[in-house]
Amino acid sequence: MKTIICLSLIAVWTLQAAPSNNSVLTNNEQSRAESNIVATSLSPAMPDLIVRGNEFEFDGNKAVNVYVSNNGDAPSKRCVLELTVRKIGGVSAGRVKTATIPVIQPGKFIRIRVDATSILPIAVKLQDTTFKVIADSSNLNAESNETNNEKWHNLN
Repeated sequence: MKTIICLSLIAVWTLQAAPSNNSVLTNNEQSRAESNIVATSLSPAMPDLIVRGNEFEFDGNKAVNVYVSNNGDAPSKRCVLELTVRKIGGVSAGRVKTATIPVIQPGKFIRIRVDATSILPIAVKLQDTTFKVIADSSNLNAESNETNNEKWHNLN
């Protein structure tokens, strides 16, 4: 779609800048051509960070590998991945562990290991809790879709 829009903008500009000897734009035609340029704007390239997959990849009892991809059309900025344990044994909790998400190029993904040992009781496995992960939890990236950054585990 962007290619088509660009071509139409070039055609309008060419028509305005260099009319042929046989045609002259009236004021009304020129105004319409200019309004087409203003009304037709290209969307800026934006990243779109998402937590991939339907399952989490657990690494031992206290860690999880989280796959974050950039489904947008611009590189992301370095930002924060947040893992929040919401329930332990059915009891509400709000324990948070963060990790850094480096710059991700469009169409690429990375694996981020989050070790929750410091926020869990000794006898509790991370996979037995209810938790969520949020990519770009502090909203440093203006994204093309801000509603797909979060993924839950054991949400009932």
